[in-house]
Amino acid sequence: MTEDPDDSRPLRDLQRLRGCACRDCARVCCGHEIVASLVLGFADAPRCLPCLARGLRREIDELRDDLIAHVRRRECFLRAWRAADDDEGTTASPPACLVGREVSLVVEPVVPSGPSIPQSWDAGDLACGELLMLFYFLLRKRPPRSVIKITARDASAPHDLPAWCRLTGHALIEAAHPEYLIRRKEN
Repeated sequence: MTEDPDDSRPLRDLQRLRGCACRDCARVCCGHEIVASLVLGFADAPRCLPCLARGLRREIDELRDDLIAHVRRRECFLRAWRAADDDEGTTASPPACLVGREVSLVVEPVVPSGPSIPQSWDAGDLACGELLMLFYFLLRKRPPRSVIKITARDASAPHDLPAWCRLTGHALIEAAHPEYLIRRKEN
């Protein structure tokens, strides 16, 4: 049985990104934070767990636990997670590097919908990290429970968008690649 080439991508990305700095705060990311960033689609712009939680407006422990649960369900991410465990010499769950971190949840006011805020967005061929980051910023300008249609032609979108919705709490209403309907969560 041959291994799917995409199956080893998270492990290759972890190796490539070891020792990189968080895109937001410039603190060096641990291996587990790099894997968490990969899960959320930030392969080219990894972030530390506090910055991920702040950006997604999630409690840090809740986000960490959701990410760990997702990693356990995907063999490709689990291999990368175990490599991070090996690097840090741990088998604890959650690993010590992700416990006791603090994050300030800055809540910005919701901008009401208007003609300048699109009801749909064509992301073209944007790759996973850029796609999800730009969509996140677009979506947060929309009022709670509003629906936006996204057209994403990237080959990983059928996997990345549903996973991102599960992890962030937004609802994936419909998915027929390359078009997706996503409802923004309450807050």
